[in-house]
Amino acid sequence: MGNSANYTPSLFRSYSISIIVAGLLFTTLPFVALAFYNHPSLDDILDVSQVQELGFWQAQKFFYFSHTGRYTTTVLLALANPLYYGHWEASWWWVALVFILGTLLMLRYGIGAILHLRTRDAWLMAGIMLSLWLTYAPGLAEGLYWFTGAYTYIVAVWLLVAWMGALAHYAHARQNNRHKRLRLMIVAALTLAVAGTTEPLVLPFVLTLLAAAGLSWYLGRGRIVCLLAVLAIIGSTVSFLAPGNFMRMSSMGSSFGVIKTLVYSAGTSAYLLLTWIGNPVLLALSVLLLPALYRIGQQQQQLVVRMLAKLPTGWVFFILIGLLIAANCPAYYASGTGLPLRARSMLYLIFLISWFGLLLTWCCRQAARQHVSPIVSSTNPMYSLWVAVLVLFFFADYNMQTRAAMLGQGSNNALRAYRQWLSGDAAGYDAEQRARYQAFASDTPPVIITPLQHRPDLLVSFDIIETSNPDFLKRYRNYLAE
Repeated sequence: MGNSANYTPSLFRSYSISIIVAGLLFTTLPFVALAFYNHPSLDDILDVSQVQELGFWQAQKFFYFSHTGRYTTTVLLALANPLYYGHWEASWWWVALVFILGTLLMLRYGIGAILHLRTRDAWLMAGIMLSLWLTYAPGLAEGLYWFTGAYTYIVAVWLLVAWMGALAHYAHARQNNRHKRLRLMIVAALTLAVAGTTEPLVLPFVLTLLAAAGLSWYLGRGRIVCLLAVLAIIGSTVSFLAPGNFMRMSSMGSSFGVIKTLVYSAGTSAYLLLTWIGNPVLLALSVLLLPALYRIGQQQQQLVVRMLAKLPTGWVFFILIGLLIAANCPAYYASGTGLPLRARSMLYLIFLISWFGLLLTWCCRQAARQHVSPIVSSTNPMYSLWVAVLVLFFFADYNMQTRAAMLGQGSNNALRAYRQWLSGDAAGYDAEQRARYQAFASDTPPVIITPLQHRPDLLVSFDIIETSNPDFLKRYRNYLAE
């Protein structure tokens, strides 16, 4: 396994690498710039206040019985929130950068572990997916720049990608009969960790393992998948049946029945897929990447390539649609409303991973049959045309927002990020937040909080002035006044 990258051909030509790097730098730069104007939200401080007041273990008990059963998330939030270790609210810029860089690193790890690409190619593929996610994720204010939202949803994807990579390592260890037990223990631990994250990810994860376990049992091919399915069921049961989940459900209003949940989830999934797959930027980029994916599919000596070549692409596509419907079910069943934007941002990242995985599956089947599709063979002669289409639709912004608060705005987060950065809107928000910190730290009460005059929607999802809970405001004030 250590030298497997030696027989993987280079995926990109030199001129393509220059174009890709330039595009990645252009699209990621404004998100990095906005990170320097970011500030913690109310929930970030409330969680720290709760842990400081109760202690780590009592806080876990409180969360489980009063708020949520996501045991992995609550443990990480209690241990990794920077505010728990000091007053970082005025130096919060590095937090979003950690999530951006961490997503890139985890994508790079997963691609390298599963496909064994050359180092340069693995970084480029990871960068392409990160860039697409940043540019078109539907709720970055909640899913990236809000610490609690990012840790709840994006870290869940990190764990899922780590699980996939660890499973690939175990498959190779089993094939080579080396370090099997250690690799299996890592996969088992990550299975329990993933099962303790957010429900829109956990439910499809458990269903996938159950289906794989049933197929494995039917074919009589070992018990490992069955073991992982059992662990996922145990972990998800502990999470889903937490008393805190039912307390939160009772405060959310009406929930849906099973049939209504499935109908609404199917409708939402259809809307999301229409929006995501209908993106001309994604389609043009997918065509440009097909020759590279086909080269991967030609490496029949790789275990994952041989496995993907056996899968019917159409069936995989419909299975993924079913999993997306399952991902939307928990929100409708629990609250009668759809997933929040932070959860949709997570689903979009998983969609991108699944989309390119689906294209790779198709290319593996084509290569196994020694058939080159016309769309693959015609990409290089029409390379300039496809690049022009990609650039055109990137700047033309193919889709308009339909949410009332953002009606008519574009969906291209990169262009909006440039606008909010260069217009001074983000800097104005940063100045207002720093003025609030100084007011709370002063010894001259009362502190009067006025609505934000600058509210860049890629950075701000919630302002403390919008809460009517006096205890929340008291905890917020006490933390900043320390």
